[in-house]
Amino acid sequence: MTKYKKQKSIADINGRPWAKLSELKVNDKIYIDGGFEPCFIEGSVHIIDLNEDNELVILGNCGSWHAIQDQADDGEHCIGIYKAE
Repeated sequence: MTKYKKQKSIADINGRPWAKLSELKVNDKIYIDGGFEPCFIEGSVHIIDLNEDNELVILGNCGSWHAIQDQADDGEHCIGIYKAE
């Protein structure tokens, strides 16, 4: 899923905070930033699920499951993922 350059950041260039891995759980809704095509459409909303390895995952528009923690380069902030209200 990683399409962003590895970075240690807690927010995007507009100051919107990335979702925190420690605050995400099954059935939470998140939305995705641009740059993840074709698996995700910018602004698309996804519901978090759990896979057999106990990883938080989301189903991409491509039909594949993607692990959220792959976006948490610092182990906490999920680059390109925002928690939906």
